[in-house]
Amino acid sequence: MSNLAYEIRYTVDDYRQWEGDWELIGGYAVAMAPSPYGPHQAIVSEIIFDLKSAFERCTKQCFVYAELDYIVDEETVLRPDVLVSCHKIRDFAKKAPELIVEVISPSTAYKDQNVKFALYEREGVPIYMMVDPKLKKVRAFALYEGKYRKIAEEIDGMMELDFDGCGLKFDITRWWHVV
Repeated sequence: MSNLAYEIRYTVDDYRQWEGDWELIGGYAVAMAPSPYGPHQAIVSEIIFDLKSAFERCTKQCFVYAELDYIVDEETVLRPDVLVSCHKIRDFAKKAPELIVEVISPSTAYKDQNVKFALYEREGVPIYMMVDPKLKKVRAFALYEGKYRKIAEEIDGMMELDFDGCGLKFDITRWWHVV
């Protein structure tokens, strides 16, 4: 129980009026400040490069988006670092993307590893990757019978994932050279 006399809960409509960088989780505003630091953004760029390269070699038509809002429901809007959708998105993602990648920062570690992990699992995101530049570790989880199971963990070299028949190859070693 909160010590507040009352709690303010917000909706997607409220969220759309806000200035700055926020996420909305279960009706509660979560600040995303400060903006991600240089190495974080450099790793995001490398991930996008690997994903786009993989989809160019694959017959599956999927689209890679950086920092695009994912509207989970009327009280939850998340902004993953990278998301993959196999349908074009006009404004915001409104259904579960096929793959989400979060690059963990010290200020977002708990949220990415616990809160978002549970939300993405609940919403049926088939693959969730967590990239930890501090530990230089990448973990990938796939949904099996409604629960995430770790399918890969790498600290360097190549990470390969099967993405609905399309092989995704990530050059983890290259990612660490930009930090």
